[in-house]
Amino acid sequence: MNKFIVQFSFFGLIAGLFLLGSCKREELDTETVSTTDNALCESEFLRIFPEANGIAIGEEGVQRVVPGFSVFSVCPNDSVNPADTLDGFPVTLFLDFGTGCVGNDGKTRKGMIRCIFMNPYDGADDTVNISLDNYYVNDIHYEGTVQVIRSTNSFTQTVSNGRCTKSGWEILWSSTRTCTWVSGQNTPSDPNDDIFEFTGNASGTNREGKTFDVTITSPLVRGKHCAYITKGTLDITPEGKKTRTVDFGNGACDNKATLTINGNTFQFNLQ
Repeated sequence: MNKFIVQFSFFGLIAGLFLLGSCKREELDTETVSTTDNALCESEFLRIFPEANGIAIGEEGVQRVVPGFSVFSVCPNDSVNPADTLDGFPVTLFLDFGTGCVGNDGKTRKGMIRCIFMNPYDGADDTVNISLDNYYVNDIHYEGTVQVIRSTNSFTQTVSNGRCTKSGWEILWSSTRTCTWVSGQNTPSDPNDDIFEFTGNASGTNREGKTFDVTITSPLVRGKHCAYITKGTLDITPEGKKTRTVDFGNGACDNKATLTINGNTFQFNLQ
């Protein structure tokens, strides 16, 4: 999902929790920072691989070492140094967002994503090592490495040493996910019909220095046709708190999701 940053109505959420728990104030749980911070980091790291995949399947010198078609893209500017292909693999694909580029999701990105393909990207087993070079999204600095191991239409994606920072705060985030390419494989010239499902776990430290763990309980569905995650559920357990659940809905392309804490459910908007 290109847009995966959660924007809570904190006053409404806290007021609702206060009324529901007024008889047992000592049990009141209004912690939403971990959910917000996980969403902020996960949104972009979840997006990076499908974006690279959509470009790589048609990039001359990446999928094959003989001429092929190229997927037209204005943002980012994708390129492979022709000299890099003369000696065979590995080959590096550069996704360059320049000093500022507004994507289809309305976010401004700048910097570069480097994708090193160890073998031809043609459906056989392959390893892709992705790094972020001075990469920003709406002035949030994203750092870390992403390794993707491909086996036909299934991928193992590992995010290591993820950091999402802005002036005054820092979020640490890592994950191991299985990504399944469920549709769009047969139309490589049209990446907009690609749909992916993600399962697996994540962990991090929120901006307040508290740790949290994340488990996807129903596959998260992300398609390039929609700016949001359209389906799936995940559980988040903040340090010292009970597990809460985020539900992204039944497949509709909208910005609605729900958060359930201690049996109390609240709707919020994805941003």
